[in-house]
Amino acid sequence: MSVIDVRRIRSTGILFVCLMALSWALAAGPAMSAVVQEVGETPETVIYTPDFFARYHPITALDMVVRVPGFRLDNGDGRRGFSGSAGNVLINGERPSTKSDPLSQILARLPAERVSRIELIRGRTGGLDVGGQSIVVNVILKQEAPAAYQWQIDVEQDADGGPVTPSGRISRSDHAGASEYNIGAEVRRFFFNSAGPELVFLGAGPGEGLDETRDEISMGDGLELKLNGNSETRIGRSIIHANGELSFFHFNRRESSHRVPVDPFAAVRDVREGGGNDRLGFELGSDIEHAFTDSFSGKLIGLGRRQHFDNENFRIDRFTGGELIRDSRADSTSTSTEIIARGEFDWTGIEDHHLEVNLEGAYNRLSNSLTVIVTEPGSSATVPVPGANTVVEERRGDFTLQDSWQAGRWVLEGRMAAEVSRISQSGEAARRRSFAFLKPRFAVTFDQTPHLQWRFVAERDVAQLDFFDFVSATNFGDEQLALGNPDLVPERTWKLEPAVEYRFGEIGVVRLTGFYHRIADVQDLLPLADGLEIPGNIGPGRRFGIRWEMTWPLDRWIGLTGARLDIEGRLQGSRVTDLVTGRPRPLSGERRFVNTFDFRQDFEKARLAWGWNMRLVSRRPSFGLDELVLEDEGVNIDMFIETTRWWGIKARLTVENLADRDVIRDRRVFVLLRDQSPLAFQEFRNRPRGRSIVLTLSGTF
Repeated sequence: MSVIDVRRIRSTGILFVCLMALSWALAAGPAMSAVVQEVGETPETVIYTPDFFARYHPITALDMVVRVPGFRLDNGDGRRGFSGSAGNVLINGERPSTKSDPLSQILARLPAERVSRIELIRGRTGGLDVGGQSIVVNVILKQEAPAAYQWQIDVEQDADGGPVTPSGRISRSDHAGASEYNIGAEVRRFFFNSAGPELVFLGAGPGEGLDETRDEISMGDGLELKLNGNSETRIGRSIIHANGELSFFHFNRRESSHRVPVDPFAAVRDVREGGGNDRLGFELGSDIEHAFTDSFSGKLIGLGRRQHFDNENFRIDRFTGGELIRDSRADSTSTSTEIIARGEFDWTGIEDHHLEVNLEGAYNRLSNSLTVIVTEPGSSATVPVPGANTVVEERRGDFTLQDSWQAGRWVLEGRMAAEVSRISQSGEAARRRSFAFLKPRFAVTFDQTPHLQWRFVAERDVAQLDFFDFVSATNFGDEQLALGNPDLVPERTWKLEPAVEYRFGEIGVVRLTGFYHRIADVQDLLPLADGLEIPGNIGPGRRFGIRWEMTWPLDRWIGLTGARLDIEGRLQGSRVTDLVTGRPRPLSGERRFVNTFDFRQDFEKARLAWGWNMRLVSRRPSFGLDELVLEDEGVNIDMFIETTRWWGIKARLTVENLADRDVIRDRRVFVLLRDQSPLAFQEFRNRPRGRSIVLTLSGTF
């Protein structure tokens, strides 16, 4: 463990103690009334009624879901297709037939008054369309609830300057005949700025031989617009869902760097970088489910979405007097398309068994074009970038057969899935390949007591290839060319994960999960013979460690009235053989540890709450052919206070980055191969993140 990590842990401990002391000092007033969590039809299900959430004065269904003890909302991982991209929230037992509209935003548009109850399902998720999630929340809504509008307004101001950035959303929930629907609109404006030094060293070791100082200012602003809607219609034994979304995103960034060499005879330079990004997207989805008998049902799902990207990037180098050194510009256009058809069939005709068969077909397409123009004194030329102008297409089929068997206090789940796909690439890097993979899964859950549960999962996961790794792009910030690789192979990972969960009192939860992942064909940067690097597969690897999720009722443990502390973290190790050095190293881009603390204290009679969030992470290393990049985000602390005392409106004031953390990037570039040749130079950048103040008002009518 580095000196930086030790200092961070020590300072975090001091801040943690101070915040807990402040919490204890503010603890006053009567204790909240206890609402005992109920056990559902099986020990794996815990039911929370609206009375449980009353102390938190929720405005939306999201306010309720995030307060479920021992649960962390997962929006899904965005994989292509439908089966592997599921989050861990269901609505009325169904997964929304959408991929562009995150679960958190769907829940944020639902008024809390519409929620009948929330079911926490632990372990027995067979028969639920949740893509192998072990813990799921099912939000049950009231039928034919009266019309309601939900609204929210956010106003943010950076303490370091910049404009006030307002955002807002509004949605309407209602029913018409046999249909219930929700429509909404959202506008989000954002801005950031940061300034700080970057130091360049030329020496035998890191931090030796200062060569250049850089005063840098970075700014960015953007706008996001969304229109969305969804509906549910019940006709006899059939349920029909439909949803759609239209979105627009715009972002501009600008960075200036004044570069002064230590050598008084060397030229001073000014570098400007920036660009603009536009994204226009839409999605349409629908499904129909029909119960043929009491034990057999089927569901058909259709989904289509399309996104168009326009990107402009530039870098201009000049001497301080204004004389041009180089002007580099890159314009790219990309369009991604996805079409999915899926069928799901469930049968419960055998006692204590739930059999499910799923069939899915998907078509994905990415078209990309890139133009790079470099201007120098006396010349201007278009630079050819191999592999940048291309079309990538994938046709994929997926089959799943699974059974969930309840045997007393045991639940056994078995799944056999198969995936076949064909990926073709046209244009400058024409290529066609076919893949076929088996994806078995076995899970066992044992309820030793109503409060103690053991789980074990063994499965084979097949990663999906990022189509943007197939095409080439520019990286003006590090003056590099990011080449694409049409020969990428997806990672395949065997995962073994034992877990134990203990629930106590009203909200107490402790969950520990061990994990061991054996990876085939790790995806990383692959060195080429000509000194370049591309995304590629570097051989086998492994990942191992432990995760923890806890909810502690602090009124019971330390007498802190109405308070709870949610803790989530991960400690992991990883190994892969470095193709540059031939020695073992950690997986690139993964942190050794992550830990978050979420404290909240509610004064129920006063309708007041306050709390804080702390996030502590280790450095993240990235390994290249001739460079090593270490990124350190520091310790982030946010604090809030909220009330619902006036007119049923929730007012929340948040101070972000209370500790005024710095974001550090340490880039070390070697003469030839990393760690096999002398250090050419080191760039050490320290950017203050800056504090922000956010006022949020929300309510329903």
